[in-house]
Amino acid sequence: MFDVIDRKLLAELHWNCRQTYSQLAKKLRVSKQVVSYRIKQLEKENVIQSYHALIDWRKLGYNALRIYLKWQNISSEKEQEIYREIKANPLFMWSVKFEGEIDIGFYVWIKSIPEFSEYWFKWMGKYGKYIAKQEMYESVNMVHYPLKMLNKHIPPEEKVIGTGEKQEYDNVDYTLLQQVTERGNISLVELARKITMTPKAALYRLRKLEQQKIILGYYALVDLKQSGYQSYKVDFYLHDLSRLKEMQEFAKVHAHIVYRMRTIGGPDFEIELFVLDIEELQKIILEIRQQFSNTIRHHRFHRLDYTLKQVYLPGNVS
Repeated sequence: MFDVIDRKLLAELHWNCRQTYSQLAKKLRVSKQVVSYRIKQLEKENVIQSYHALIDWRKLGYNALRIYLKWQNISSEKEQEIYREIKANPLFMWSVKFEGEIDIGFYVWIKSIPEFSEYWFKWMGKYGKYIAKQEMYESVNMVHYPLKMLNKHIPPEEKVIGTGEKQEYDNVDYTLLQQVTERGNISLVELARKITMTPKAALYRLRKLEQQKIILGYYALVDLKQSGYQSYKVDFYLHDLSRLKEMQEFAKVHAHIVYRMRTIGGPDFEIELFVLDIEELQKIILEIRQQFSNTIRHHRFHRLDYTLKQVYLPGNVS
């Protein structure tokens, strides 16, 4: 289990990993040396796994599809073969193994349906006979919340991916995005060297991408399993959408809800939570059902078993 300082530090880095040691020290009321030591230990223990920029794919001109699959008549060897194919195939981006009604879920970023369908039909021709059920939704947005269960004093903020129109960007911008996506805490001096610019020019480019809301923030990827947390996705299907905004506000302030998603064709209210056990999850689901009893038709949940693949930046400059 993490102590209070570790919990607060992880929450801060998850929400903004580009904070300086001085800023973190002030918030945690410890010295910069303590902050430095704690971060190095958390990295060494692989609690902090990596650092990334949070990119809005829609501002780059992409749409996102989320696909769920349920297997049938499949051996463990064939299943692992398919997972190796998913890891190698650039069509698939973020891919997660589930336990529950769904076996695997993934996102693909697309610029056009015809382009996507060509790849998808080819893949289905190869593996479709092993699929009992598929669900495909177009993503409207994905909302990120702070890790409030680690630090109850963090304000209920949100970062929303999927809003607004495409922004103009060039090859230099994209190269910069590659760098901060792979290393969200990269120093300005090193970033400038990577994109062969002066630090002043690199900072100008970075700030412009932030102002365009192509970059929404910077976060540390945190493994909470080492502290006993499990991740679940819960889908609610509603018969009355009049209280949807109220449910979204509920998600924003709830301590255990870290993501909220909205799709076309999918569940009406989707959340992802970190909980210590299934009993805690059931308690939260009951809380939601009781508070919005006149709204919910039914629900389902899946446990996120492990991540197969994570790609943080779509495409390239055409």
